[in-house]
Amino acid sequence: MTLLLGMSKAEGIYMSTDYRVTNARSGTLIDDSAIKFLTVHYPPDGAGPKVLFGYTGVAILRDGTPTGQWLRETLRGVSESFDDSMAHLRERLDRDVTPMRVGLIINVLVLQGERRFAGGFTNLEKSDRSSLKLKKSFSYSLQELTEPFVFVNGSGGVQVLADRHLDLVRSQLGVRPRKPMDHMNLLAQVNRRVAALNQTVSPYCHVAFVNADDTTSPTSHAFVEGIESVPFDMPFLLFGLDLSDEFRGLMERSQEFFKTGKPMPESDSVEEINKRIQRRP
Repeated sequence: MTLLLGMSKAEGIYMSTDYRVTNARSGTLIDDSAIKFLTVHYPPDGAGPKVLFGYTGVAILRDGTPTGQWLRETLRGVSESFDDSMAHLRERLDRDVTPMRVGLIINVLVLQGERRFAGGFTNLEKSDRSSLKLKKSFSYSLQELTEPFVFVNGSGGVQVLADRHLDLVRSQLGVRPRKPMDHMNLLAQVNRRVAALNQTVSPYCHVAFVNADDTTSPTSHAFVEGIESVPFDMPFLLFGLDLSDEFRGLMERSQEFFKTGKPMPESDSVEEINKRIQRRP
C-alpha cells in the first residue's frame, strides 16, 4: 500500500512517499514503481504557496490512469490561486473517484513564507467502531500550523508507531539540520526499516524538500540501494505549467548523449508539448 511521512519545520517542509502498490485484500504486489507524490508552486511568483502532495489508497482509476498521474493532470494547465485549485481538485475527486466506492487520502503540506499548513482530502471517516467507512463525497480540510509538525499515513503507519520511529522523527522537529539532506536521509531510513517488516511498503522511497528561504535549496531525491531502481519522475507544476515530461525528456536525451556521444535528438513539436501540459478534461 503506502507509507507517507511528512515534516514541517523552520527551514521548510519535507514529504517521503514509498513506491509500492499491493492488492488491499490479498496483499499481492501490483506495482513497485508507482509515483505517489507531486510538488506544486502557485502564483504569485516568489510569494505564492508551495505545496507537497502525497496519496494513499486507490492507485488506479477506472480508465486505467494511475492516481499520481491523475492528480498531476487534474491540477495542471491553469495558473490559478491555491484555493481555486483545491476547489477544482475536490470537484474532480467527487466526479472521478467517488463513484468507484474505494478509499483515497491525499495529504497536503503547504509552505507560504513563514506560514505552514497541513491537511488534505479524503472520502473516509471513522465509524462508531473506530473502523473506516466510505463517505458519499470527499471532504477537504486545511489547518495552519503554529508549531513544527510531523505526520504519518498509509498502511506502514502502524509499524512506524509500534516501533517508535515517529518519536525519532519528532525529536528532530526542533533541530535545524546542517543540510536538508540529513532529514531526508532520516525519513528514508525510517521507510526502509518499516519495509523490512511490512511487505506493503517498498524499501526505497522518494523524499522532497521545499525550502523556506534562500539559506537552503529545494531538493527532490529517490533513495535507492544496490540494484534497486525507480522511474526518473519528479512531477512538478509551476503556476499550472507541467514541467514533469520536459525534465524527464531532457534528462533522457542528456544521458543518451553522454553515453553515445551522438547529438541529442530534437525535442517534440509544440503541438505535442501543448497536448501534454493541458488540464485533464
